[in-house]
Amino acid sequence: MSGSTAWDTSRPWGNWRPPEVPDGPPPVWSERLVVAGTAALYVGLMLAFEVYAFAERAMEAYAPLEGPGGGLLTLPLSLCCGVPVALWLNLAVVLPVVWAARRASGRVHGRDVWWWVPAVAAVPAGLITAVFAVTLHPGPGPSALTWTAGEALLAGPALLARDAALHVRRWLLPRIYGYGALAAVVVFGIGATAYGTGLLTEYRPPRLTAARLAGTWADGHGGTLRLNADGTARAEGLTDHESAWEDRADARRAKYRCTGPGTWAYEPGDSTTWGQRLKVSIERCHFDDFDEYVDSAWQMNGTPERPKLVRAYGDLDSPGLYVLTR
Repeated sequence: MSGSTAWDTSRPWGNWRPPEVPDGPPPVWSERLVVAGTAALYVGLMLAFEVYAFAERAMEAYAPLEGPGGGLLTLPLSLCCGVPVALWLNLAVVLPVVWAARRASGRVHGRDVWWWVPAVAAVPAGLITAVFAVTLHPGPGPSALTWTAGEALLAGPALLARDAALHVRRWLLPRIYGYGALAAVVVFGIGATAYGTGLLTEYRPPRLTAARLAGTWADGHGGTLRLNADGTARAEGLTDHESAWEDRADARRAKYRCTGPGTWAYEPGDSTTWGQRLKVSIERCHFDDFDEYVDSAWQMNGTPERPKLVRAYGDLDSPGLYVLTR
């Protein structure tokens, strides 16, 4: 037929040919690298949350934690919020790292050398750590962990974006998500093994008694709560955060400092130490015991050597914590 295409029946796909790929890697700001960097960074953020979920179980907490399994429930939300964040970080940090590493490697070696990527990523990771250290003063341990996490979250996606530029025929997203799934399984296995063997121990509040609770507790801002062995109590300048929160006022105002007598009682709770409660009732203060809807008693926290009394106030979904120590 005139104008028709002759097909080679000896070939399974006839005359079809794969699209030609230009020589050399694509530009750093190409669509392929944007997709690769964003996908890899999103996977890295999810892995970071998984690691933190395991580490958080060993940290002092106000309430029992759901653990890594609870994060599965937030996965749909993470897609809505995490992908835009990953895209922004990719454009703002990851792809500039790839570009700077390519330029530095070309000038020094005359070719693209992979280890320049983690070397360049160490610079923004160090800047993030410096801001974290200056702002929160966390100490050398958390600062080192922050730098390590920042280096991994930047260098990993940057290396995968570089790989996507050099090997344009490779499947892009299946490889990235495949690596991510494998890493998630490895992290889960390491975390479960660490807690199962006792290398890490899940945090639980210390077991206290009425005798151990008796004494003076301070909030560090001039307020004290004296618990006497006979069940009576005395508050001196305690802050009534609940009243201030309900009035949308500054809790530091004198109006919300309470002083007066009261009573207290200790309830051991259920079989775990999470159920312990200190019920305190002070005149003119909202330190009453349990009400119908809200657990307004003091909870036990801290360590056996340094116990704490903690009371939540404000929004139930994101409460503030009022802490008393010895």
